[in-house]
Amino acid sequence: MRLQTSRLELIAPQRSDWAALLSQEPPDAAKGYPTLGDLVMARLVVDGDLEAGEWGPWQVRDRATGLLVGGVGFKGAPSDEGVVEIGYGLVEMARGRGLATEAVQALVQHARGRGVSAVVAETDIGNEASIGVLLRCGFVETERTESGVWWRVG
Repeated sequence: MRLQTSRLELIAPQRSDWAALLSQEPPDAAKGYPTLGDLVMARLVVDGDLEAGEWGPWQVRDRATGLLVGGVGFKGAPSDEGVVEIGYGLVEMARGRGLATEAVQALVQHARGRGVSAVVAETDIGNEASIGVLLRCGFVETERTESGVWWRVG
C-alpha cells in the first residue's frame, strides 16, 4: 500500500521488508535512517507483535531525493470504537520543512477514508516539534501524564 502527497511517498511495507531492514540499511536511505523508532517498529512487526501493512508502520520517502527519511504509521488496527493510534519520526535532515506534518495529515486522511472516527497520538512532554506537528494537523490535547501528552483528532 502506498500514499502519495505533494512531497512524500508513504509506503506500508510487508513483514519481509521489515526483516530486511533489521539486517541491513537500505541503499536509498538518508543519513540516520532507519531511526531508532523505525527499528523498534520493524522488530515489533518481525516478532509478530504488530501487523505489517495498512494498520502498521509505514516508511516515508522524500519524492525530491528518492531517499527514505523516516517513518509514520499506525500502532494497530482501529479499536471497536473506531479509534487508531499513530506515531511518526523523521531523520534530522528532513526536519523543519513540514514533512512530518504532511505525512501525519496523509495518515489522518487515510484513516478517515477507512471509517476511523478518531486518531490519537502521544508526545513526550516538551517535544515542541512533535506537538507543533499535531497542532497543525488539528489535534487537541486530551490528557497529560508524567510521561507524556495525549492528543486526538476526530
